[in-house]
Amino acid sequence: MSLPSHHPFTLEYTSNPQPVFADIHTDNRFLPLEDLGAVAVHGYDAVRAFCDHPLMTRNFAESGVVDKQAMAERAERWPTLENSLSTGEGEETKRANLLRVLLAQDFRPRMIRKMATTVSEVVSKVCAPLRSESDVDVVKVVQEVPLIVISTLLGIDETTKDAELFLSAGPSYFRGINPIASDSDRDKAEVAAVTMIDILGRTVENRRSNPQNDLVSQVVEIADNRGDVDPMDVVRAVVILVAAGTDTTRLTSSLAIRTLLDNPEAMEAMREDRSLVKNGMMELLRYESPTKYLVRVATQDVEFEGQTVPKGSLVLLSIMGAGWDPRVFPSPETFDPQRDLRGSLSFGFGSGYCLGSHLARLQVTTLVDFVLDHLPSTATIDRSQTTWDAGNLMLREITSMPMHIR
Repeated sequence: MSLPSHHPFTLEYTSNPQPVFADIHTDNRFLPLEDLGAVAVHGYDAVRAFCDHPLMTRNFAESGVVDKQAMAERAERWPTLENSLSTGEGEETKRANLLRVLLAQDFRPRMIRKMATTVSEVVSKVCAPLRSESDVDVVKVVQEVPLIVISTLLGIDETTKDAELFLSAGPSYFRGINPIASDSDRDKAEVAAVTMIDILGRTVENRRSNPQNDLVSQVVEIADNRGDVDPMDVVRAVVILVAAGTDTTRLTSSLAIRTLLDNPEAMEAMREDRSLVKNGMMELLRYESPTKYLVRVATQDVEFEGQTVPKGSLVLLSIMGAGWDPRVFPSPETFDPQRDLRGSLSFGFGSGYCLGSHLARLQVTTLVDFVLDHLPSTATIDRSQTTWDAGNLMLREITSMPMHIR
């Protein structure tokens, strides 16, 4: 059976969804995905409304529409994913609120300074091949930047086995946490989640007795001052932060480099005027978002602009599709680092706004600056050898992107 062009598991939609957007935005209709029991939504107004809709939830278990026996079987097979991280009465709201309290100061000034220094050092070290090599695989060069950054900020010693385990566990965890991940992906994610929680649990206990200038120490201090936070809730909050800020940043890096090389005039304008980089970074996220679909579940029938999302449907929200809505962003096919991006949904909206946005912005901006410093606009990407992973529901992942630099 052939899949429709807007299906998340097609190579067409994963690698080049723009033609689909052009067709959908003629009337911004909702598109059914019967095999997934889902509705795909691309129009800016609907995506914005559904990101934080009272009749939709991000938590499969709390939706009230999932078979209880099936949930029990899932909890038995994947207890960490289903119980520790994502289920329970009101747990989604409670944990989101806890994380916002623990990080309410958005990394105090000393942590922001440490973040900037750490990101710059990691980018310079990891991306050094862009300065000196003639041919590289961009994905292999940049993919470790966000995981090394977050593990360093968390205070996980890069010389230890924990750092190696943490870096290898991250991608498996992210891939398996969506509600329709395959059983094999969830098996891997369960192992990865246990590994990450174990490592962070040890780090939390260590920082209680030996505080450092790192993120875990900061969160532990805030939690201890509150006096009403369980240590494991601190660990889970940090795991959520890691999930929020690393995998999407990793994928953004490859997409950003490709977009800059595809738009050499804009790249040169940003190279000459670095004041454009901050807004240009947000334009990169609009133009080639790493997010394929955000996932919600409709807890009731939802009416919107004459269209209905049936109760129990998965609701797939296209952040990139919203960024290509010509009613909001005229001539969306043009990459314009000076575009007015007020209202951008690249980091979500409302209670679903990405808590890792500050760190993600910092990493992408630092990477773009490094690329502008060292990568000639004459560098070329081998399109015939560029490969994608179409099996990820939520993310657009380039798995290999060979590039000739000089």
